[in-house]
Amino acid sequence: MSSARLPGIRANVADGFEHWQSFLRDRPRLKIFLIVFPPALVLAVFFLLPLVFMAYLSLLEGMPPAPATFENYMRLVTQEVYLSILWRTTVITAQATILTVLIGYAIAYSMVRFSRRTTMILLLVIMPFWTNYIIRMYAWINILQTNGVLDAALLFVGVINEPLGVLYSHEAVLIGFIYIYLPLAVLPFYASLSYLDQDLIDASMDLGAGPIKTFLSITLPMTKNGIMVGVILVGIPIFGSFITPQLLGGTDNTMVGMIIENQFVEAFNWSFGAALSITVAFIVVAMLVLGMLAGGNFFDLGGEDE
Repeated sequence: MSSARLPGIRANVADGFEHWQSFLRDRPRLKIFLIVFPPALVLAVFFLLPLVFMAYLSLLEGMPPAPATFENYMRLVTQEVYLSILWRTTVITAQATILTVLIGYAIAYSMVRFSRRTTMILLLVIMPFWTNYIIRMYAWINILQTNGVLDAALLFVGVINEPLGVLYSHEAVLIGFIYIYLPLAVLPFYASLSYLDQDLIDASMDLGAGPIKTFLSITLPMTKNGIMVGVILVGIPIFGSFITPQLLGGTDNTMVGMIIENQFVEAFNWSFGAALSITVAFIVVAMLVLGMLAGGNFFDLGGEDE
């Protein structure tokens, strides 16, 4: 193609773009449709349709065209083993979320208030995301297993007299969850604290409030939305997780995600697995609703405007 023809082609493209803009300007409903339809289509195909099929499958005795039944849900709510697993999952999720939020908030607060190397610390926080989830879990297996890195270090400094063998315990699951999801807590906390008006803190200190009272009355309430975002980002994936408890917790720390994976992959009881999945989905939605009620506007990470 000759370079002499390029200006003409560019002019034609510009004219076509201007005509298209004018066409849409005269048809606002079509413009809104073209903006909304593509993401709505993606949402329907990749989220709503699988969810509807999952709900349909959970009401069958087996794979279609099996007869309809509520037996899968009745089995879930009447058999103690599944109720205990749901309760254990809830307890582990709450414990891991609270610990992750506390540690993440402390790190973010230190970064904003005291650190001059914020970029370096943020890099260290997000660096674990650069490696595969499974690889990180196997690294923790080597650290926590009997006579592993943790035992060797504690024995060397004389803190313990015999190996602890933390692997395949409740504590190992909590450690794995905190390590995996800590960045998802630190980032929204850091954003929320960064938007905090320093003049309010200075005014509180000038009026005689100490550091603790200033934190409880100014910093914490004004970063409430960021805290709730962190809770949601950490708590929801933990509730449905199955790799971490499977690799670090063993059979004594079974969570509902492990049962779902077993029903689909090994037991091939897809109907019961679907019922479990729908139950987890309802619990997650409930967590989101509670988070919205407690945290207000998630999009305002800087806190309330009052």
